Amino acid sequence: MDRTQHQTYKPWRVGLFPKGGSDLWSLSDSRKGLEIDLMFHDDDQLLVVRFGDTDVYRVIDEGYRLRQLQHLPIPMEETIYVVSRSDMVEELVDESCGMVDGDQAIHYFIVTDNDCIDVIVKNDHNEPQVEYRNAR
Repeated sequence: MDRTQHQTYKPWRVGLFPKGGSDLWSLSDSRKGLEIDLMFHDDDQLLVVRFGDTDVYRVIDEGYRLRQLQHLPIPMEETIYVVSRSDMVEELVDESCGMVDGDQAIHYFIVTDNDCIDVIVKNDHNEPQVEYRNAR
């Protein structure tokens, strides 16, 4: 069964990220939250995406997301999307026996050339924060 076929993807903050190829540079989870460093090759720029409080995150090589890729808006013009009707949120609600309210969970989907990063947060008061850094 294809759980991803009904998901929709809405770009988050259109035009915020550089165009061109990017890769996951690093990911760290600490008391300060989840920090994802993305390297944009054309601009030789490092962008840091921070989530203060996360419920779930995962990183999967894009080559292992073949079922989902057939439903994505290709080419993906942006770096971060908000996923509606998320199968990952449904799984979280199910696994938590309802302790997580699916209507309050937001699924962010970050796309790089080689990785797909999913992050689920509890509400829209926990939007990602983005910081630009020079890679050199």
